[in-house]
Amino acid sequence: MMRFTFAARLVFPVDQPPLWNGCLEMENGRVTAVYQRPSPSVAGIKNAIDMGNVALVPGLINAHTHWEFSDLRQPLQPATPFTGWLKSLMQSRRNATTDKATRIQLGATESMAAGCAVVGEIATAGNPVLGTTDWRAPVTSGRTVAFHESIGLRPERREAQLQAARNWLSTPLAEGIIRGLSPHAPYTVHPALLSDLVDLAKARNAPVAMHLAETTAELELLQHGTGEFVEFLDHMGAWDPQAIPRGSRPLDCLRSLEPLSHVLAVHGNYLNAEEQAFVAARPQFTVVYCPRTHAFFGHAPHPWQELLAQGCRVALGTDSRASNPDLSLWNEVVWLRKRFPTVDPALLLKLATQNGAEALGLAAEFGSLVLGKSANVAVVMLPDVRSTDPWELLYAGRMKT
Repeated sequence: MMRFTFAARLVFPVDQPPLWNGCLEMENGRVTAVYQRPSPSVAGIKNAIDMGNVALVPGLINAHTHWEFSDLRQPLQPATPFTGWLKSLMQSRRNATTDKATRIQLGATESMAAGCAVVGEIATAGNPVLGTTDWRAPVTSGRTVAFHESIGLRPERREAQLQAARNWLSTPLAEGIIRGLSPHAPYTVHPALLSDLVDLAKARNAPVAMHLAETTAELELLQHGTGEFVEFLDHMGAWDPQAIPRGSRPLDCLRSLEPLSHVLAVHGNYLNAEEQAFVAARPQFTVVYCPRTHAFFGHAPHPWQELLAQGCRVALGTDSRASNPDLSLWNEVVWLRKRFPTVDPALLLKLATQNGAEALGLAAEFGSLVLGKSANVAVVMLPDVRSTDPWELLYAGRMKT
């Protein structure tokens, strides 16, 4: 048996208040006890490993990313218009000097180093999803939820895309990989194909992630069949003016996705009041907010606080290095803390841990430091200052890599 006790200045279990002079006991990669020791000393605690001036938090959950662009050193330009950025993204893919497997491994390694226990990865065509076993101590285990991306607005692509999704859900993957599906977006997936994919995901109990209400250009295309996406899709040979009924909106997709057990509405930057109420009333839905990507594109303020106020689950993601300077979910949390100082700091940590685990159907194992759950933890180096506020110390710290 592998038994360890880690002592730290602070332990943040998530399901209870922070523990000063905390101890985390684990056995065979599972939490066996979390408690506050009576003094800063570890004397008398058998086989304790004193981590020193650090905080232990549950391994972070990055609910949405695209590892295949992890070779980029800075976000792609132009940020606007959005279809201009998409063209740069496609050009970057064509011009990549490293193979896709290498780029994915770069992203996986960076995510692990940034304290992630679970990552929701969008797996595009030909994505050779890799195992993720190179976790640093005291991290012991992790997961990758790999969402196979389907793109097909034109009806003739329907059957091939559906068969590819079937194959994905049937293909053995590396240990620690969980299969999911990702109908890309309302402007790239025919409604009939979306219905097929929902039926398939329901039959296989697979989680589904879909980009929704990401841009105002998307809303214009759905509503009126006009705007920058028409030229972009037509140039790609992917436009079908009959595919999307006029007067469509993200709510139509949300209704299609309702039968599923775990749905990630990725971005959700422009969900209107009715759509916000819809997802808030249905616990199987999670809106995944990517804070620094949202800021990069200069979007209108994200409704994440309004969604939370209505009872909607909100989780965090990094998106990719094509729109973000790095893949650190911890940096997303710190960014939010600086810009929203009045938001409950405990809530911010929950967005990056428990909410993401619930979104991906992994809350029984990840997201909080609870008896029997995974002992996969992230270590935050704390500033060497005196403070009675555990949250001030936590968000002034830096992730140990």
